[in-house]
Amino acid sequence: MSNILFVDDDPKYQGVIRDLLVHEGYAVDCASDAADGLRFFRERVYDLVISDLKMSSIDGHQFLALLRKYDDDIKVIILTGSDDEQDEIKSLDLYASEFLKKSAPIAVILKRIEHVLREKTGQRQLVLSSRYEDIEVHLKNRRVTKDGEEVDLTAREYTLLIFFLQYKNVTHTREEILKKVWRSGEAYGDLRIVDAYVKKLRQKMNLSCISSVRSVGYEWVE
Repeated sequence: MSNILFVDDDPKYQGVIRDLLVHEGYAVDCASDAADGLRFFRERVYDLVISDLKMSSIDGHQFLALLRKYDDDIKVIILTGSDDEQDEIKSLDLYASEFLKKSAPIAVILKRIEHVLREKTGQRQLVLSSRYEDIEVHLKNRRVTKDGEEVDLTAREYTLLIFFLQYKNVTHTREEILKKVWRSGEAYGDLRIVDAYVKKLRQKMNLSCISSVRSVGYEWVE
């Protein structure tokens, strides 16, 4: 099941599209504006973001640019009532996967969504990397190298490294790391275990990218 974030400030239209997507078998979260959308995006993992363009405070183009700071590979469809050619050009310049008009037939909108998600599946990343630290993680065989040398990590250290590489330049609280890396709930509530594993990972791989954020948590800065 693909996870979709839908951002639109028109509650009636939002409800119509949400119901259609759910009927098609997608898991859908809805946000009423870009600020709410960013909150969802920081907390969860999505396969696709669908966003309106003309919104108060932060418009769709600004929202798309902000999304790129968190995840440069996220697929985004602009779904708008705008007929302005410049809006379409700017959206494509920001690497929107599609620019669709709300007046398009529902069948066409659903087919475009299906196409973008199929494209994402076909391009799913098999290697995570850090140019700054010269790290490569080959997800298929769980092979980790640093400076060209293979590194032997425990299962938990490996999962923690993957987490940081997937969410670079984002500050994570200890609670968030505990929730996402220790998925089974083991050690729940003991935030010191996060500090211990970050220390182990730093030492074992001689990392300088993991920065401590005082009284909050950690951030992979690159």
